Amino acid sequence: MAPSPKQPGKMPPWPEPTKKENSCTRKHSNFRSVVKRCNQNAWTKTYRVQATAEYWDEEYALPDPYMELPLWTRLLRHGIALFILLPLTLIISLSLCEQLTKATDPMGILFSIPVWYTLLGAIVWIILGSSKLVSTSLLYTYIFGHELTHAIAVYCSRGRVSDFNTSLDGGYIQTNKNNLFIALSPYFIPIYGVIWAILAGIVYYFYPSYTCEALLYAGLGFWWAFHLFWTAWMIPKDQSDLSENGVFFSLLLIYLINQLLFLIFMGIFKVIDIPQFFSDCVTNTRTLWFLVKDFFFFLCGLFS
Repeated sequence: MAPSPKQPGKMPPWPEPTKKENSCTRKHSNFRSVVKRCNQNAWTKTYRVQATAEYWDEEYALPDPYMELPLWTRLLRHGIALFILLPLTLIISLSLCEQLTKATDPMGILFSIPVWYTLLGAIVWIILGSSKLVSTSLLYTYIFGHELTHAIAVYCSRGRVSDFNTSLDGGYIQTNKNNLFIALSPYFIPIYGVIWAILAGIVYYFYPSYTCEALLYAGLGFWWAFHLFWTAWMIPKDQSDLSENGVFFSLLLIYLINQLLFLIFMGIFKVIDIPQFFSDCVTNTRTLWFLVKDFFFFLCGLFS
């Protein structure tokens, strides 16, 4: 039975539905038109949820999955995000910036094989990502990799995937298990970068050469930029992966893990000194602690 509205008034005007393109038209769609269509779909979805929430009774509104979690779980995640993840991200960011500014030979690091070819790979992605020549296959590639990462995370968590679906409008998997790692793994695991590193690493192991090494790092740079671009593009699109675990908590955790992956790469490329980095982290922790303490005493002085 359909729910009865609060008032017999008219529903708010719906956005005009966009016509579905046939397969022939989609083949010739450029990158910009696909992104525009996906942004329009996300806006339409958000608008309809807001309009429905205002029109129908609250008892018929879709429940927020995060609010269905126990109260102590929500409080614990808020506490971890505010008092652990947020300070950690600040400390690591400051320490990384200090390490990059203290580089003894910046030009030598820039033109080293790992850094130079990684940057070239990232530049190739930037050119392709901003070019009209890019077809819709790149967007589909990301969506497929996103859902594939979910599926791999399910199997790593000893779960089972019963359905796997991807399209230009989105994707989903059906599984008998869900947890924080499964929900957020696509946002900090560059799946294509991992696959490329494994395959190129095997080739380089059996056929070590300058060309193989250059292709290894260039591919890592390309797929890392691909991952960062689409992750930054997807996060504002009202993702249930984030909302069901708390947006603030999820964003900080994603940022922290991506920071740690970046730190590992910088250590492999010998751009930063790992022992000195940890020393800087200790120094910045003390500095942050004194700042917080002074701010706390300042507030106490205002209200005393």
